[in-house]
Amino acid sequence: MLKRFLVFVLAALMLTPTLVACAPSALQSGSVLNIGLTDDFNSLNADNVTGEAALAVNEEISKITNANFFFTDANGALVPNENFGSVEVVSESPFRVRYSLTGKAKWSDGVAVSARDLMLSWLAARNPADAGFNTVRAGSGLRFTTSVPVVAADGKAIEITYDRAVADWQTAITVTAAAHLVAQQAFDADDVESAWARFDEAISSANVADQSLLSAQYAQLYLARSSLFEAAKVGAGPYLVTEFQPGQLLTLKVNPEFAWGPAPKIETLNIRFFADSTAMLSALQDGQVDIAAPQESGIASNADLISLARVAGARYEFAASTAIEAVLLNFAEGSVFSDATSPDAANLRDALLKLIPRAKILTALSADNPVIEARSWIYANSSNYYAPFIQSNGSHDYLVQDAERAQELVEQSDARTPVDVRVLFDANNPRAKKEWQLLGEYANAAGFNLIDVSSKDPRTVFTTGGFDAFITTVKLAAELNGDPYWFTGNSVGKFSSTKIDMLLAKYAAETKPLDQISVLKDIDAELYAAKFGLPLYQVPSLLVYGERLASVVKAPYGASATYGYWNWSITKN
Repeated sequence: MLKRFLVFVLAALMLTPTLVACAPSALQSGSVLNIGLTDDFNSLNADNVTGEAALAVNEEISKITNANFFFTDANGALVPNENFGSVEVVSESPFRVRYSLTGKAKWSDGVAVSARDLMLSWLAARNPADAGFNTVRAGSGLRFTTSVPVVAADGKAIEITYDRAVADWQTAITVTAAAHLVAQQAFDADDVESAWARFDEAISSANVADQSLLSAQYAQLYLARSSLFEAAKVGAGPYLVTEFQPGQLLTLKVNPEFAWGPAPKIETLNIRFFADSTAMLSALQDGQVDIAAPQESGIASNADLISLARVAGARYEFAASTAIEAVLLNFAEGSVFSDATSPDAANLRDALLKLIPRAKILTALSADNPVIEARSWIYANSSNYYAPFIQSNGSHDYLVQDAERAQELVEQSDARTPVDVRVLFDANNPRAKKEWQLLGEYANAAGFNLIDVSSKDPRTVFTTGGFDAFITTVKLAAELNGDPYWFTGNSVGKFSSTKIDMLLAKYAAETKPLDQISVLKDIDAELYAAKFGLPLYQVPSLLVYGERLASVVKAPYGASATYGYWNWSITKN
Protein backbone atom coordinates (compact mmCIF):
# COMPACT_ATOMS: atom_id res chain seq x y z
CA MET A 1 0.00 0.00 0.00
CA LEU A 2 2.81 2.40 0.93
CA LYS A 3 4.44 2.16 -2.51
CA ARG A 4 1.17 2.79 -4.32
CA PHE A 5 0.28 5.70 -2.04
CA LEU A 6 3.73 7.29 -2.45
CA VAL A 7 3.46 7.05 -6.23
CA PHE A 8 0.08 8.80 -6.00
CA VAL A 9 1.44 11.58 -3.76
CA LEU A 10 4.57 12.11 -5.86
CA ALA A 11 2.45 12.36 -9.00
CA ALA A 12 0.32 15.00 -7.33
CA LEU A 13 3.41 16.98 -6.32
CA MET A 14 4.88 16.78 -9.81
CA LEU A 15 1.63 18.14 -11.20
CA THR A 16 1.47 21.08 -8.78
CA PRO A 17 1.91 23.73 -11.53
CA THR A 18 -1.31 22.59 -13.19
CA LEU A 19 -3.24 22.93 -9.95
CA VAL A 20 -3.37 26.69 -10.33
CA ALA A 21 -6.54 26.02 -12.30
CA CYS A 22 -8.22 25.24 -8.99
CA ALA A 23 -7.40 28.62 -7.56
CA PRO A 24 -10.05 31.33 -7.65
CA SER A 25 -9.95 33.23 -10.95
CA ALA A 26 -11.56 36.46 -12.11
CA LEU A 27 -14.98 35.78 -13.62
CA GLN A 28 -15.52 37.96 -16.67
CA SER A 29 -18.76 39.68 -15.74
CA GLY A 30 -21.40 39.41 -18.43
CA SER A 31 -19.22 37.17 -20.56
CA VAL A 32 -20.91 34.76 -22.99
CA LEU A 33 -19.33 31.91 -24.94
CA ASN A 34 -21.16 30.10 -27.75
CA ILE A 35 -20.32 26.43 -28.21
CA GLY A 36 -21.35 24.38 -31.23
CA LEU A 37 -22.31 20.70 -30.86
CA THR A 38 -24.20 18.27 -33.06
CA ASP A 39 -27.85 17.73 -32.25
CA ASP A 40 -27.43 14.36 -30.56
CA PHE A 41 -27.65 15.52 -26.93
CA ASN A 42 -30.23 13.50 -25.05
CA SER A 43 -29.17 13.20 -21.40
CA LEU A 44 -27.50 15.22 -18.65
CA ASN A 45 -26.35 11.94 -17.12
CA ALA A 46 -23.45 11.01 -19.40
CA ASP A 47 -22.90 7.80 -17.43
CA ASN A 48 -26.16 6.38 -18.73
CA VAL A 49 -25.90 4.68 -22.11
CA THR A 50 -28.35 6.06 -24.64
CA GLY A 51 -27.93 6.18 -28.43
CA GLU A 52 -24.45 5.63 -29.85
CA ALA A 53 -24.22 9.09 -31.39
CA ALA A 54 -25.34 10.77 -28.16
CA LEU A 55 -22.61 9.34 -25.93
CA ALA A 56 -19.89 11.76 -27.04
CA VAL A 57 -22.16 14.83 -26.96
CA ASN A 58 -23.53 13.94 -23.53
CA GLU A 59 -19.95 13.54 -22.27
CA GLU A 60 -19.01 16.95 -23.68
CA ILE A 61 -21.75 18.59 -21.62
CA SER A 62 -20.97 16.46 -18.57
CA LYS A 63 -17.45 17.93 -18.44
CA ILE A 64 -18.86 21.34 -17.56
CA THR A 65 -21.88 20.34 -15.46
CA ASN A 66 -20.27 17.87 -13.04
CA ALA A 67 -17.37 17.72 -10.59
CA ASN A 68 -15.31 14.67 -9.72
CA PHE A 69 -12.22 13.42 -7.88
CA PHE A 70 -9.87 14.17 -10.77
CA PHE A 71 -9.61 16.38 -13.80
CA THR A 72 -7.25 16.03 -16.76
CA ASP A 73 -4.49 18.49 -17.54
CA ALA A 74 -3.30 19.46 -21.03
CA ASN A 75 -0.71 16.67 -21.00
CA GLY A 76 -3.32 14.03 -20.33
CA ALA A 77 -2.31 13.48 -16.69
CA LEU A 78 -4.89 13.00 -13.96
CA VAL A 79 -4.81 15.86 -11.46
CA PRO A 80 -6.37 15.27 -8.02
CA ASN A 81 -9.29 17.61 -7.38
CA GLU A 82 -8.48 18.05 -3.70
CA ASN A 83 -11.32 20.52 -3.13
CA PHE A 84 -13.81 17.82 -4.08
CA GLY A 85 -12.26 14.84 -2.34
CA SER A 86 -9.54 12.21 -2.38
CA VAL A 87 -8.99 8.62 -3.43
CA GLU A 88 -6.65 6.40 -1.44
CA VAL A 89 -5.68 2.74 -1.41
CA VAL A 90 -6.05 1.69 2.23
CA SER A 91 -5.21 -1.98 1.78
CA GLU A 92 -3.33 -3.98 -0.84
CA SER A 93 -4.69 -7.35 0.25
CA PRO A 94 -7.58 -7.34 -0.03
CA PHE A 95 -7.48 -4.44 -2.46
CA ARG A 96 -9.55 -1.75 -0.74
CA VAL A 97 -9.96 1.88 -1.79
CA ARG A 98 -11.46 4.79 0.16
CA TYR A 99 -13.30 7.50 -1.79
CA SER A 100 -13.61 10.54 0.51
CA LEU A 101 -15.45 13.82 0.03
CA THR A 102 -14.27 17.08 1.57
CA GLY A 103 -17.83 18.14 2.35
CA LYS A 104 -17.48 21.31 0.28
CA ALA A 105 -19.47 20.11 -2.71
CA LYS A 106 -23.22 20.51 -2.71
CA TRP A 107 -26.05 20.27 -5.18
CA SER A 108 -27.61 23.52 -6.33
CA ASP A 109 -30.73 22.81 -4.23
CA GLY A 110 -28.53 22.96 -1.11
CA VAL A 111 -28.21 19.22 -0.42
CA ALA A 112 -24.62 18.14 0.21
CA VAL A 113 -22.89 15.75 -2.15
CA SER A 114 -22.55 12.73 0.11
CA ALA A 115 -21.50 9.12 0.37
CA ARG A 116 -24.93 8.15 -0.96
CA ASP A 117 -24.06 9.83 -4.27
CA LEU A 118 -20.94 7.67 -4.36
CA MET A 119 -23.02 4.60 -3.50
CA LEU A 120 -25.39 5.33 -6.38
CA SER A 121 -22.37 5.58 -8.67
CA TRP A 122 -21.13 2.18 -7.49
CA LEU A 123 -24.59 0.65 -7.80
CA ALA A 124 -25.06 1.92 -11.35
CA ALA A 125 -21.70 0.65 -12.60
CA ARG A 126 -21.75 -2.66 -10.72
CA ASN A 127 -25.48 -3.39 -11.21
CA PRO A 128 -25.15 -6.29 -8.74
CA ALA A 129 -28.78 -7.37 -8.84
CA ASP A 130 -29.09 -7.01 -12.63
CA ALA A 131 -31.61 -4.26 -12.00
CA GLY A 132 -31.38 -2.59 -15.40
CA PHE A 133 -28.58 -0.07 -14.96
CA ASN A 134 -26.80 0.49 -18.26
CA THR A 135 -23.74 2.67 -17.82
CA VAL A 136 -20.58 3.47 -19.75
CA ARG A 137 -18.63 2.09 -16.75
CA ALA A 138 -20.02 -1.43 -17.00
CA GLY A 139 -16.56 -2.67 -18.01
CA SER A 140 -14.70 -0.76 -15.27
CA GLY A 141 -12.82 -2.31 -12.37
CA LEU A 142 -16.00 -2.01 -10.30
CA ARG A 143 -17.22 -5.23 -11.89
CA PHE A 144 -14.64 -6.96 -9.68
CA THR A 145 -16.53 -5.99 -6.52
CA THR A 146 -18.87 -8.49 -4.93
CA SER A 147 -19.37 -6.94 -1.49
CA VAL A 148 -21.39 -3.79 -0.81
CA PRO A 149 -19.16 -0.76 -0.08
CA VAL A 150 -18.88 0.40 3.53
CA VAL A 151 -20.18 3.90 4.23
CA ALA A 152 -18.23 6.03 6.70
CA ALA A 153 -20.01 7.18 9.86
CA ASP A 154 -19.76 10.84 8.83
CA GLY A 155 -21.49 10.12 5.50
CA LYS A 156 -18.59 11.58 3.51
CA ALA A 157 -16.74 8.47 2.34
CA ILE A 158 -17.14 4.92 1.16
CA GLU A 159 -14.66 2.06 1.10
CA ILE A 160 -14.81 -0.39 -1.78
CA THR A 161 -13.19 -3.81 -1.55
CA TYR A 162 -12.19 -5.16 -4.93
CA ASP A 163 -11.83 -8.90 -5.50
CA ARG A 164 -8.55 -8.13 -7.24
CA ALA A 165 -6.32 -5.14 -7.85
CA VAL A 166 -7.62 -2.96 -10.69
CA ALA A 167 -5.90 -0.28 -12.73
CA ASP A 168 -8.75 2.26 -12.83
CA TRP A 169 -9.35 2.53 -9.07
CA GLN A 170 -8.81 6.30 -9.14
CA THR A 171 -11.51 7.07 -11.69
CA ALA A 172 -13.98 4.21 -11.18
CA ILE A 173 -16.38 6.33 -9.10
CA THR A 174 -17.94 9.33 -10.85
CA VAL A 175 -20.79 11.59 -9.79
CA THR A 176 -23.21 12.40 -12.60
CA ALA A 177 -26.57 12.05 -10.84
CA ALA A 178 -28.02 13.39 -7.60
CA ALA A 179 -28.88 10.39 -5.43
CA HIS A 180 -31.49 12.29 -3.41
CA LEU A 181 -33.42 13.27 -6.55
CA VAL A 182 -33.15 9.80 -8.06
CA ALA A 183 -34.34 8.20 -4.80
CA GLN A 184 -37.21 10.63 -4.26
CA GLN A 185 -38.48 10.16 -7.79
CA ALA A 186 -37.96 6.39 -7.74
CA PHE A 187 -39.86 5.90 -4.49
CA ASP A 188 -42.35 8.75 -4.93
CA ALA A 189 -41.17 10.14 -1.59
CA ASP A 190 -42.29 13.50 -0.25
CA ASP A 191 -39.13 14.06 1.77
CA VAL A 192 -35.46 13.21 1.45
CA GLU A 193 -35.20 11.25 4.70
CA SER A 194 -37.82 8.67 3.77
CA ALA A 195 -36.25 8.34 0.32
CA TRP A 196 -32.84 7.79 1.95
CA ALA A 197 -34.15 5.05 4.20
CA ARG A 198 -35.53 3.09 1.28
CA PHE A 199 -32.42 3.82 -0.81
CA ASP A 200 -30.15 2.38 1.88
CA GLU A 201 -32.36 -0.67 2.29
CA ALA A 202 -32.50 -1.27 -1.47
CA ILE A 203 -28.72 -1.56 -1.59
CA SER A 204 -28.04 -3.38 1.68
CA SER A 205 -30.74 -6.01 1.11
CA ALA A 206 -30.19 -6.33 -2.65
CA ASN A 207 -33.84 -5.51 -3.25
CA VAL A 208 -34.13 -6.02 -7.01
CA ALA A 209 -37.52 -4.31 -7.30
CA ASP A 210 -36.33 -1.13 -5.60
CA GLN A 211 -32.98 -1.16 -7.41
CA SER A 212 -34.95 -1.39 -10.66
CA LEU A 213 -36.88 1.71 -9.66
CA LEU A 214 -33.58 3.49 -9.01
CA SER A 215 -32.10 2.37 -12.34
CA ALA A 216 -35.16 3.65 -14.19
CA GLN A 217 -34.82 7.12 -12.68
CA TYR A 218 -31.03 7.13 -13.03
CA ALA A 219 -31.82 7.18 -16.74
CA GLN A 220 -35.22 8.84 -17.12
CA LEU A 221 -34.75 11.76 -14.74
CA TYR A 222 -31.94 13.13 -16.89
CA LEU A 223 -33.35 12.54 -20.36
CA ALA A 224 -33.32 15.89 -22.14
CA ARG A 225 -36.81 15.59 -23.58
CA SER A 226 -38.35 14.10 -20.44
CA SER A 227 -41.08 15.86 -18.49
CA LEU A 228 -38.83 15.36 -15.45
CA PHE A 229 -35.96 17.37 -16.95
CA GLU A 230 -36.66 20.38 -14.73
CA ALA A 231 -35.47 18.36 -11.73
CA ALA A 232 -32.31 17.45 -13.62
CA LYS A 233 -31.31 21.11 -13.64
CA VAL A 234 -30.11 20.57 -10.06
CA GLY A 235 -26.35 20.18 -10.42
CA ALA A 236 -23.08 20.27 -8.52
CA GLY A 237 -20.67 21.29 -11.26
CA PRO A 238 -19.12 24.57 -12.39
CA TYR A 239 -22.11 25.33 -14.62
CA LEU A 240 -25.86 24.86 -14.10
CA VAL A 241 -28.57 24.39 -16.70
CA THR A 242 -30.94 27.37 -16.93
CA GLU A 243 -32.68 26.83 -20.26
CA PHE A 244 -33.20 24.07 -22.79
CA GLN A 245 -34.75 24.39 -26.24
CA PRO A 246 -34.71 20.88 -27.73
CA GLY A 247 -32.60 20.64 -30.85
CA GLN A 248 -31.55 24.27 -30.61
CA LEU A 249 -30.03 25.57 -27.40
CA LEU A 250 -28.83 24.60 -23.94
CA THR A 251 -27.95 27.58 -21.75
CA LEU A 252 -25.65 27.18 -18.76
CA LYS A 253 -24.85 29.78 -16.10
CA VAL A 254 -21.87 29.70 -13.78
CA ASN A 255 -22.61 28.03 -10.44
CA PRO A 256 -22.19 30.89 -7.92
CA GLU A 257 -21.40 28.44 -5.09
CA PHE A 258 -18.87 26.34 -6.97
CA ALA A 259 -15.60 26.09 -5.01
CA TRP A 260 -14.69 22.41 -5.40
CA GLY A 261 -12.85 22.36 -8.71
CA PRO A 262 -11.21 24.57 -11.34
CA ALA A 263 -12.94 27.95 -11.32
CA PRO A 264 -14.74 29.15 -14.47
CA LYS A 265 -13.99 32.52 -16.08
CA ILE A 266 -16.94 32.73 -18.47
CA GLU A 267 -20.32 33.57 -16.95
CA THR A 268 -22.72 32.12 -19.54
CA LEU A 269 -22.36 29.26 -21.99
CA ASN A 270 -24.76 28.92 -24.89
CA ILE A 271 -24.50 25.43 -26.34
CA ARG A 272 -26.03 25.56 -29.78
CA PHE A 273 -27.04 22.34 -31.52
CA PHE A 274 -26.70 21.73 -35.25
CA ALA A 275 -27.84 19.00 -37.60
CA ASP A 276 -24.39 18.72 -39.15
CA SER A 277 -20.90 20.21 -39.00
CA THR A 278 -21.27 22.38 -42.10
CA ALA A 279 -24.16 24.24 -40.47
CA MET A 280 -22.04 24.56 -37.33
CA LEU A 281 -19.17 26.20 -39.25
CA SER A 282 -21.57 28.45 -41.10
CA ALA A 283 -22.80 29.66 -37.71
CA LEU A 284 -19.20 30.24 -36.65
CA GLN A 285 -18.68 32.41 -39.72
CA ASP A 286 -21.80 34.40 -38.77
CA GLY A 287 -20.55 34.90 -35.19
CA GLN A 288 -23.16 32.60 -33.60
CA VAL A 289 -20.53 30.06 -32.51
CA ASP A 290 -17.13 30.67 -30.89
CA ILE A 291 -15.77 27.14 -30.55
CA ALA A 292 -16.69 23.77 -32.03
CA ALA A 293 -15.29 20.32 -32.69
CA PRO A 294 -16.85 19.47 -36.06
CA GLN A 295 -16.78 15.88 -37.27
CA GLU A 296 -16.76 14.67 -40.83
CA SER A 297 -19.86 12.98 -42.14
CA GLY A 298 -21.43 11.93 -45.40
CA ILE A 299 -21.99 15.62 -46.08
CA ALA A 300 -18.43 16.89 -45.54
CA SER A 301 -14.97 15.38 -45.09
CA ASN A 302 -12.32 16.81 -42.77
CA ALA A 303 -10.78 18.54 -45.79
CA ASP A 304 -14.13 20.19 -46.51
CA LEU A 305 -14.49 21.25 -42.88
CA ILE A 306 -11.01 22.76 -42.80
CA SER A 307 -11.79 24.71 -45.98
CA LEU A 308 -14.98 26.02 -44.37
CA ALA A 309 -13.01 27.01 -41.24
CA ARG A 310 -10.56 28.96 -43.36
CA VAL A 311 -13.40 30.71 -45.18
CA ALA A 312 -14.85 31.63 -41.78
CA GLY A 313 -11.51 33.13 -40.76
CA ALA A 314 -11.30 30.75 -37.81
CA ARG A 315 -8.30 29.15 -36.20
CA TYR A 316 -8.20 25.37 -36.13
CA GLU A 317 -6.26 22.45 -34.69
CA PHE A 318 -6.13 19.21 -36.71
CA ALA A 319 -4.42 16.26 -35.06
CA ALA A 320 -4.66 12.58 -34.30
CA SER A 321 -6.76 11.64 -31.30
CA THR A 322 -6.06 8.80 -28.87
CA ALA A 323 -8.94 6.80 -30.34
CA ILE A 324 -8.31 4.42 -33.21
CA GLU A 325 -10.32 3.12 -36.13
CA ALA A 326 -10.21 -0.67 -36.00
CA VAL A 327 -11.84 -3.80 -37.31
CA LEU A 328 -13.20 -5.96 -34.47
CA LEU A 329 -14.22 -9.57 -35.02
CA ASN A 330 -17.21 -11.20 -33.37
CA PHE A 331 -16.31 -14.21 -31.20
CA ALA A 332 -19.86 -14.84 -29.99
CA GLU A 333 -21.62 -18.07 -30.90
CA GLY A 334 -23.43 -17.65 -34.20
CA SER A 335 -20.63 -15.67 -35.81
CA VAL A 336 -18.54 -17.30 -38.51
CA PHE A 337 -15.47 -16.26 -36.49
CA SER A 338 -16.58 -17.98 -33.28
CA ASP A 339 -14.69 -21.07 -32.20
CA ALA A 340 -18.01 -22.39 -30.89
CA THR A 341 -19.56 -22.07 -34.35
CA SER A 342 -16.77 -23.34 -36.54
CA PRO A 343 -13.68 -25.49 -35.89
CA ASP A 344 -11.97 -23.46 -38.62
CA ALA A 345 -12.77 -20.08 -37.08
CA ALA A 346 -9.11 -19.22 -36.30
CA ASN A 347 -8.12 -19.67 -39.96
CA LEU A 348 -11.10 -17.63 -41.12
CA ARG A 349 -10.26 -14.82 -38.69
CA ASP A 350 -6.69 -14.74 -39.94
CA ALA A 351 -7.89 -14.80 -43.55
CA LEU A 352 -10.17 -11.77 -43.13
CA LEU A 353 -7.50 -9.78 -41.29
CA LYS A 354 -5.01 -10.50 -44.08
CA LEU A 355 -7.60 -9.30 -46.59
CA ILE A 356 -7.81 -5.85 -44.95
CA PRO A 357 -6.00 -3.32 -47.19
CA ARG A 358 -4.36 -1.25 -44.43
CA ALA A 359 -1.90 0.51 -46.73
CA LYS A 360 -4.62 1.41 -49.23
CA ILE A 361 -6.86 2.71 -46.46
CA LEU A 362 -4.12 4.93 -45.06
CA THR A 363 -3.29 6.27 -48.53
CA ALA A 364 -6.93 6.95 -49.40
CA LEU A 365 -7.66 8.74 -46.13
CA SER A 366 -4.43 10.77 -46.26
CA ALA A 367 -5.22 12.32 -49.64
CA ASP A 368 -6.05 15.71 -48.11
CA ASN A 369 -4.72 15.50 -44.55
CA PRO A 370 -2.41 12.78 -43.26
CA VAL A 371 -3.76 10.18 -40.85
CA ILE A 372 -1.47 8.41 -38.42
CA GLU A 373 -1.23 4.63 -38.62
CA ALA A 374 -2.08 2.49 -35.60
CA ARG A 375 -0.44 -0.89 -35.13
CA SER A 376 -0.92 -1.24 -31.39
CA TRP A 377 -4.05 -1.70 -29.30
CA ILE A 378 -2.30 -0.09 -26.34
CA TYR A 379 -0.30 3.06 -27.19
CA ALA A 380 -0.54 5.95 -29.65
CA ASN A 381 2.02 6.44 -32.40
CA SER A 382 3.52 9.38 -30.48
CA SER A 383 4.25 7.28 -27.38
CA ASN A 384 7.82 6.27 -26.59
CA TYR A 385 6.53 2.73 -26.12
CA TYR A 386 4.87 2.46 -29.53
CA ALA A 387 7.98 1.47 -31.52
CA PRO A 388 9.10 -1.35 -29.20
CA PHE A 389 5.52 -2.65 -29.00
CA ILE A 390 5.00 -2.94 -32.75
CA GLN A 391 8.38 -4.59 -33.25
CA SER A 392 7.20 -7.71 -31.47
CA ASN A 393 3.39 -7.67 -31.35
CA GLY A 394 2.82 -9.42 -34.69
CA SER A 395 1.46 -6.39 -36.54
CA HIS A 396 4.05 -6.81 -39.31
CA ASP A 397 1.98 -9.74 -40.63
CA TYR A 398 -0.83 -7.35 -41.56
CA LEU A 399 0.94 -4.30 -42.98
CA VAL A 400 -0.30 -4.88 -46.51
CA GLN A 401 -3.22 -6.74 -47.99
CA ASP A 402 -2.43 -10.38 -48.81
CA ALA A 403 -5.46 -11.65 -50.72
CA GLU A 404 -3.63 -14.75 -51.95
CA ARG A 405 -2.76 -15.88 -48.43
CA ALA A 406 -6.31 -15.08 -47.34
CA GLN A 407 -7.63 -17.35 -50.10
CA GLU A 408 -5.26 -20.16 -49.02
CA LEU A 409 -6.46 -19.93 -45.43
CA VAL A 410 -10.10 -20.07 -46.49
CA GLU A 411 -9.39 -23.14 -48.61
CA GLN A 412 -7.50 -24.82 -45.75
CA SER A 413 -10.45 -24.25 -43.45
CA ASP A 414 -12.75 -26.56 -45.45
CA ALA A 415 -15.49 -23.99 -44.92
CA ARG A 416 -18.25 -23.79 -47.48
CA THR A 417 -17.46 -20.93 -49.85
CA PRO A 418 -18.11 -18.19 -50.31
CA VAL A 419 -18.03 -17.56 -46.54
CA ASP A 420 -20.69 -15.02 -45.58
CA VAL A 421 -19.32 -12.21 -43.42
CA ARG A 422 -21.70 -9.57 -42.05
CA VAL A 423 -19.80 -6.28 -41.86
CA LEU A 424 -21.15 -3.61 -39.52
CA PHE A 425 -20.15 0.06 -39.65
CA ASP A 426 -21.61 3.49 -39.06
CA ALA A 427 -23.61 4.40 -42.16
CA ASN A 428 -22.98 8.09 -41.43
CA ASN A 429 -19.20 7.74 -41.27
CA PRO A 430 -17.44 8.52 -44.58
CA ARG A 431 -14.20 6.89 -43.41
CA ALA A 432 -15.96 3.63 -42.62
CA LYS A 433 -17.76 3.72 -45.97
CA LYS A 434 -14.41 4.05 -47.76
CA GLU A 435 -12.94 1.21 -45.71
CA TRP A 436 -15.92 -1.01 -46.55
CA GLN A 437 -15.44 -0.25 -50.25
CA LEU A 438 -11.73 -1.08 -50.20
CA LEU A 439 -12.27 -4.22 -48.13
CA GLY A 440 -14.63 -5.58 -50.74
CA GLU A 441 -12.32 -5.27 -53.75
CA TYR A 442 -10.76 -8.75 -53.43
CA ALA A 443 -13.18 -10.36 -50.99
CA ASN A 444 -14.89 -12.63 -53.54
CA ALA A 445 -11.58 -13.81 -54.95
CA ALA A 446 -10.44 -14.74 -51.45
CA GLY A 447 -13.60 -16.74 -50.79
CA PHE A 448 -15.62 -14.24 -48.76
CA ASN A 449 -19.07 -12.83 -49.43
CA LEU A 450 -19.21 -9.53 -47.55
CA ILE A 451 -22.69 -8.47 -46.45
CA ASP A 452 -23.38 -4.82 -45.61
CA VAL A 453 -25.21 -4.59 -42.26
CA SER A 454 -24.27 -0.95 -41.65
CA SER A 455 -26.53 1.22 -39.51
CA LYS A 456 -26.87 4.85 -38.51
CA ASP A 457 -26.89 3.52 -34.94
CA PRO A 458 -24.53 0.51 -34.89
CA ARG A 459 -25.40 -0.19 -31.24
CA THR A 460 -28.77 -1.52 -32.33
CA VAL A 461 -26.94 -4.17 -34.35
CA PHE A 462 -23.94 -5.14 -32.22
CA THR A 463 -26.03 -5.55 -29.08
CA THR A 464 -27.93 -8.30 -30.87
CA GLY A 465 -24.75 -9.96 -32.15
CA GLY A 466 -25.92 -9.65 -35.76
CA PHE A 467 -22.48 -9.05 -37.26
CA ASP A 468 -19.18 -10.83 -37.89
CA ALA A 469 -16.84 -7.86 -38.36
CA PHE A 470 -17.29 -4.34 -37.00
CA ILE A 471 -15.49 -1.27 -38.35
CA THR A 472 -15.56 1.10 -35.40
CA THR A 473 -13.67 3.46 -33.11
CA VAL A 474 -12.11 2.30 -29.84
CA LYS A 475 -9.85 3.92 -27.27
CA LEU A 476 -6.21 2.94 -26.95
CA ALA A 477 -5.93 0.94 -23.76
CA ALA A 478 -3.06 2.81 -22.07
CA GLU A 479 -3.90 6.30 -23.27
CA LEU A 480 -6.21 8.76 -21.51
CA ASN A 481 -9.63 7.24 -20.77
CA GLY A 482 -8.44 3.90 -22.11
CA ASP A 483 -9.32 0.61 -20.44
CA PRO A 484 -7.04 -2.45 -20.65
CA TYR A 485 -9.86 -4.59 -19.26
CA TRP A 486 -12.13 -3.75 -22.16
CA PHE A 487 -10.75 -6.48 -24.40
CA THR A 488 -12.19 -9.36 -22.39
CA GLY A 489 -14.50 -7.51 -20.03
CA ASN A 490 -16.70 -5.40 -22.25
CA SER A 491 -15.76 -6.16 -25.82
CA VAL A 492 -18.60 -5.84 -28.31
CA GLY A 493 -17.32 -9.06 -29.92
CA LYS A 494 -17.61 -11.13 -26.72
CA PHE A 495 -13.93 -12.01 -26.90
CA SER A 496 -12.57 -14.09 -24.02
CA SER A 497 -9.07 -15.31 -23.34
CA THR A 498 -7.65 -17.08 -20.30
CA LYS A 499 -4.16 -15.89 -21.25
CA ILE A 500 -5.18 -12.25 -21.39
CA ASP A 501 -7.19 -12.52 -18.16
CA MET A 502 -4.05 -13.85 -16.45
CA LEU A 503 -1.99 -11.03 -17.93
CA LEU A 504 -4.55 -8.46 -16.77
CA ALA A 505 -4.45 -9.88 -13.25
CA LYS A 506 -0.66 -9.58 -13.35
CA TYR A 507 -0.92 -6.04 -14.72
CA ALA A 508 -3.23 -4.96 -11.90
CA ALA A 509 -0.93 -6.42 -9.27
CA GLU A 510 2.18 -4.62 -10.54
CA THR A 511 3.08 -1.42 -8.71
CA LYS A 512 6.03 -0.31 -10.87
CA PRO A 513 5.08 1.50 -14.11
CA LEU A 514 7.75 -0.27 -16.19
CA ASP A 515 6.50 -3.66 -15.00
CA GLN A 516 2.96 -2.71 -15.97
CA ILE A 517 4.16 -1.61 -19.42
CA SER A 518 5.93 -4.94 -19.88
CA VAL A 519 2.66 -6.77 -19.20
CA LEU A 520 0.77 -4.49 -21.60
CA LYS A 521 3.32 -5.39 -24.27
CA ASP A 522 2.48 -9.06 -23.80
CA ILE A 523 -1.25 -8.27 -23.97
CA ASP A 524 -0.76 -6.41 -27.26
CA ALA A 525 1.01 -9.41 -28.76
CA GLU A 526 -1.59 -11.86 -27.46
CA LEU A 527 -4.41 -9.84 -29.05
CA TYR A 528 -2.70 -10.21 -32.42
CA ALA A 529 -2.08 -13.91 -31.80
CA ALA A 530 -5.78 -14.45 -31.01
CA LYS A 531 -6.82 -12.54 -34.16
CA PHE A 532 -8.90 -10.18 -32.03
CA GLY A 533 -9.10 -7.68 -34.86
CA LEU A 534 -6.88 -5.11 -36.54
CA PRO A 535 -6.02 -1.51 -35.60
CA LEU A 536 -5.98 0.79 -38.63
CA TYR A 537 -5.19 4.39 -37.73
CA GLN A 538 -5.64 7.07 -35.08
CA VAL A 539 -8.90 8.89 -35.64
CA PRO A 540 -8.25 12.48 -36.75
CA SER A 541 -9.86 15.27 -34.75
CA LEU A 542 -10.60 18.89 -35.53
CA LEU A 543 -11.06 21.85 -33.17
CA VAL A 544 -12.19 25.19 -34.61
CA TYR A 545 -12.51 28.49 -32.74
CA GLY A 546 -13.14 32.13 -33.59
CA GLU A 547 -11.45 35.40 -32.80
CA ARG A 548 -13.54 36.15 -29.69
CA LEU A 549 -11.92 33.30 -27.81
CA ALA A 550 -8.68 34.71 -26.44
CA SER A 551 -7.35 31.56 -24.79
CA VAL A 552 -8.04 27.90 -25.38
CA VAL A 553 -6.18 24.70 -24.54
CA LYS A 554 -6.96 21.71 -26.72
CA ALA A 555 -7.87 18.42 -25.13
CA PRO A 556 -5.03 15.87 -24.87
CA TYR A 557 -7.24 13.04 -26.16
CA GLY A 558 -8.68 14.67 -29.27
CA ALA A 559 -11.03 17.46 -30.28
CA SER A 560 -13.38 18.67 -27.55
CA ALA A 561 -15.32 21.91 -27.53
CA THR A 562 -15.80 21.88 -23.75
CA TYR A 563 -12.46 20.66 -22.37
CA GLY A 564 -10.53 22.99 -20.05
CA TYR A 565 -13.30 25.48 -19.34
CA TRP A 566 -11.05 27.10 -16.71
CA ASN A 567 -8.66 28.20 -19.48
CA TRP A 568 -11.27 30.08 -21.51
CA SER A 569 -11.36 33.84 -21.76
CA ILE A 570 -12.87 36.11 -24.37
CA THR A 571 -11.75 39.38 -25.85
CA LYS A 572 -15.21 40.95 -26.11
CA ASN A 573 -18.90 40.16 -25.60
